[in-house]
Amino acid sequence: MLLTFSISMFVLVMTFLWRKIETLIGKGLEWTTLLELFAYASATMVPMALPLSILLASIMTMGNFGEKYELVAMKSAGLSLWRIFRPLIILAVVFSCVAFYFSGWVIPAADLRTKQLAADIKDKKPAINIRPNEFYTQISSYVIRIDKKDKRTNKMYGVLIYNHSKDMGNVEMIKADSGYMYSAENNQTMIFKLYDGEVFSEDVGGDNYRKRPLTRIKFKQQILRFDVSDFAMQQSDKDKYSDSYKVLGVTKLYTRVDSLQDAFAKNQAYYSEFIMKRYHADTLIKNTSTIKSDFYKDYSLLDSTKQKITDNYARDLLSGMFNEYSSNMEIRAFDEAYITRHWIEFYRKFTLSIACVILFFIGAPLGSIIRKGGLGMPVVVSIIAFAIYYVIGMIGESAAKTGSLSPLVAMWLSSIIFLPVGIFLTIKAMTDSKVLSAENWQRLFAKFFALFRIKKNKAAKIIANPSTTDTKPKDE
Repeated sequence: MLLTFSISMFVLVMTFLWRKIETLIGKGLEWTTLLELFAYASATMVPMALPLSILLASIMTMGNFGEKYELVAMKSAGLSLWRIFRPLIILAVVFSCVAFYFSGWVIPAADLRTKQLAADIKDKKPAINIRPNEFYTQISSYVIRIDKKDKRTNKMYGVLIYNHSKDMGNVEMIKADSGYMYSAENNQTMIFKLYDGEVFSEDVGGDNYRKRPLTRIKFKQQILRFDVSDFAMQQSDKDKYSDSYKVLGVTKLYTRVDSLQDAFAKNQAYYSEFIMKRYHADTLIKNTSTIKSDFYKDYSLLDSTKQKITDNYARDLLSGMFNEYSSNMEIRAFDEAYITRHWIEFYRKFTLSIACVILFFIGAPLGSIIRKGGLGMPVVVSIIAFAIYYVIGMIGESAAKTGSLSPLVAMWLSSIIFLPVGIFLTIKAMTDSKVLSAENWQRLFAKFFALFRIKKNKAAKIIANPSTTDTKPKDE
């Protein structure tokens, strides 16, 4: 279990790292920040890693027992397969409770912190890394270029600094033979200490805009200070992501859904009452037949101009009602989708924990039937089974988001399908069924291909020698 859980967590963390690699590279992040990010991300992946590791561990364990004939020894001693499974079932239930605890309480807090850290890292500018023969433009209002850099002493040679802080082009340039760069004030300020250089400056203020006189100043040593506080990683507001349904616990999520449904019902009731009052729909509904007869009788007495006015009024009335209805349907669809996402997240916290027990009853019987241990066949079978379970869950979740299925059925769809499979495999394993025996499957496929081969050979003979077929005269 520890081995398979470690492998599963490693794969999931590497997947997370692969998705975030572009936002992490070149930011000059401290190792403590990266470690914190991976720790919170790992906590959010525990409920997914546990079912997979339980499935793989149960297949490996029971497969090893079967391959080494330890299952035969235990059964011959009078132990039933259910009795052999009992301690493993208890362990699977314990892991299921751990997964539920993580899903309901640990993951919301970890997911909130992961989102905050990821946003802070994304907003952080790349670390200052001025490379030779390249124009560095990350420092606001300045462009820097160097000819070469001593890797041992970090001394720069051939330094050019263009000052664009006046927003008037290259009106000031600093050229130095060499210099050093270092940070100060808790990495909020970048200091350049330059040696043997010149400052070229054009005066473009006032009457000098057209003349642009040039000032040239030589220096032996000059110190420049750049504000790089925007390069530092700023701590985002803790309440920025706290309202998201993905960072709510079980209790808060259920309370939120209940309040959203109450608000949705009140809004729909208010809309119905609003339509009734605005367009007098209640009167129209109560006296439809009378209004119809009176309308047609009075309408025929009107002249063409008044009929046209009446037609335009009726058309405007219907258009207004249709626009109100369309607007309400859009709002209704948005609210229903938002409530559905809350229900999906609520049921997910239960399905991931129940998956530990269900997948155990898939893996343990499979291991005892297949009788193959190690990391060969068990890994293949586990990955296929978990992939099917996960894909079914994703299909159900997509169906719930589109409104094709209710969130309750959609999120439990994988469990509904896999539970009978687990019961079937457990029954077959307890009765020592050969339903998944490799020899039986090989024998079945051999018979199928042999039958197919016989039919193919008979058809080939008929095509090659058609005179051998039974042909009778039509009158007979």
